Amino acid sequence: MNSLKSKASEGIVLVTCLVILLILTMLALSSVQSSSLQELITRNQRDSNLAFNAAEAAIVVAEARIAALTDISYAVDASPLIYDSISLGALDVSASDLWSNAASICSAGDATCAIQGVSMQPRYVIEHIGTVVSDEDRLNLDNIGQNPNICCTQMFRVTARGTGGTDSAVVMLQSTFGKRF
Repeated sequence: MNSLKSKASEGIVLVTCLVILLILTMLALSSVQSSSLQELITRNQRDSNLAFNAAEAAIVVAEARIAALTDISYAVDASPLIYDSISLGALDVSASDLWSNAASICSAGDATCAIQGVSMQPRYVIEHIGTVVSDEDRLNLDNIGQNPNICCTQMFRVTARGTGGTDSAVVMLQSTFGKRF
């Protein structure tokens, strides 16, 4: 009778050990799956941050190019190329062919300004969107206290497109920039 109880208790110990082993296996698989998901989230976040920083760099370059302008030229060979939104209408920034022809932050052959780790160097387009005449300019008919050649503020919209480490992470930023000529 003693041996019968001993065999029954060995069977219960075996079943208990198997259940505990199954629970530990499930916990380990859950942990591996969770860490894989966290790694994927981190990689996507890094890709998104890289694309944002690339687009922001393009905005800075474009605004510096506008600040250096002495006049507005819509000529095709002008640098930078300025799109005339006043007479041609708003620019469609979702068009893919626009970004293949857009200005890059690096001039041709200059690799020193390239952003490392991006799938494509950031690009930007500049639109001339209008002229703003301030109230003080409207009242100052004789240009007293002003340079007579300066009247109004020319408004530009800069749209920049940056990619991350892959082409699936794309960030587009826009800024508005005013300059008096």
